[in-house]
Amino acid sequence: MKKMFIATPHHALLASEQLDNFEALWSREIAWFEEPNQRRGGWSGVGRLAIGQAGAVGLNLFVKKQENHGRRTLFHPINGEPTFRREFKRLQFLALHQFSAPKVLFYGETTVGGSQRAILVTEALEGYHSLDTLLLEQYPHLSRQQQRALIAKVATELRRFHRLGLVHRALYPKHIFVKDAQQDPQIALIDLEKARFSACALWRAFFDLAALSRHVEGVSMSRKLLFFKCYFGLTEQSLSPFNRWIFRRIAKRSQR
Repeated sequence: MKKMFIATPHHALLASEQLDNFEALWSREIAWFEEPNQRRGGWSGVGRLAIGQAGAVGLNLFVKKQENHGRRTLFHPINGEPTFRREFKRLQFLALHQFSAPKVLFYGETTVGGSQRAILVTEALEGYHSLDTLLLEQYPHLSRQQQRALIAKVATELRRFHRLGLVHRALYPKHIFVKDAQQDPQIALIDLEKARFSACALWRAFFDLAALSRHVEGVSMSRKLLFFKCYFGLTEQSLSPFNRWIFRRIAKRSQR
């Protein structure tokens, strides 16, 4: 059985490139962003593709393809479901709630000769830079006020993400993208195929913030404390015993 979604605003552009169906996208050669992962009994990869450049409208896309790269769930205990299906659902959910993330242009899945295949096409985040790159190249040159504004924006956007009931489960600096870090920072999240809903707000914060703290580089402990305060909506006063306990637990887990 074949499943397919095409974003209405871009249907005509994809059709003009003969990329408005699963088979065409699957057979289209793309430049791999990185070599496909061989795991879960199959493979999964992502590449870049530019379309419409010769016309008035051009788009830079990320095309993700996978084959037999599923995750077993309660409702799919045998073959599992494609990991891109979860990412597609999460991206659509975030779009519905106006949270910045890559826009989905196409999603499709099918079975060919017993092999489960899936494709996810998203629009590139133009003007954005990954947080890990930004911390190495731009952050040291930002003013104290700009650094604080950036930290506060990342913290409040992650809090908003968690308040939607989601935990990212791979919240590394390379998956947080920032635009206009010097003036008015805008934040977007990518790689949501591991994201899931969790009923426990404290667990959502604990799991993701520990992962982020563990992988962040070039940020002092005082700045991490500022991030923590901004995330929990605290002012500059001393932390309560409960807040100190949470911060220490996050710091301890981040050292694993």
